[in-house]
Amino acid sequence: MDSLKLIFLALLSILSVSEVKATYYRYSINYYEVIPLSDTVAFTPTITDAIPNKGTGYVKNNALISIDGRVLGHVGGIYFYHGQDVIEDIVTITFGEDMQGIWAASSINLRGLWYMTPDGNADLDNQELAIVGGQGHFRGATGSVYYQRVQSQPQTIFYVTCDIYIPDFLFYGMTATA
Repeated sequence: MDSLKLIFLALLSILSVSEVKATYYRYSINYYEVIPLSDTVAFTPTITDAIPNKGTGYVKNNALISIDGRVLGHVGGIYFYHGQDVIEDIVTITFGEDMQGIWAASSINLRGLWYMTPDGNADLDNQELAIVGGQGHFRGATGSVYYQRVQSQPQTIFYVTCDIYIPDFLFYGMTATA
């Protein structure tokens, strides 16, 4: 039994000093996200709260529109209110199959807090969500997605910048082209 412990400790010490030296491929894309006038309520709390919308969850499916007006894909997911002015956002951005190169039929997963004005009636002008993974060519992705509101009426439109980083060891010999 003691020899097994020694072997285990030796393996553990080897693993603790090992490191992965990876470089990252960086991809960036800009588009507009059009927010519909209302999203679909997915769930509501069983007990009402003094804070409006607290605990209410919504499903969204928003279009990604290129600078020249083409549909690049969509954003789908759920969000729910923590309080009157804080929303938890869990979404996936799926790029269309007709896009070129690494973007085609790939997706990234986002997570983070989305902030509203103190009265809870409007999105703040600038937001950021974290990239916490992806599928297709973007598996293992990290990075950030930045939102800048460019229109409020008749519906909200954000100008979005995605900065995506993918570790080079996930390409398994593929050529990374954007």
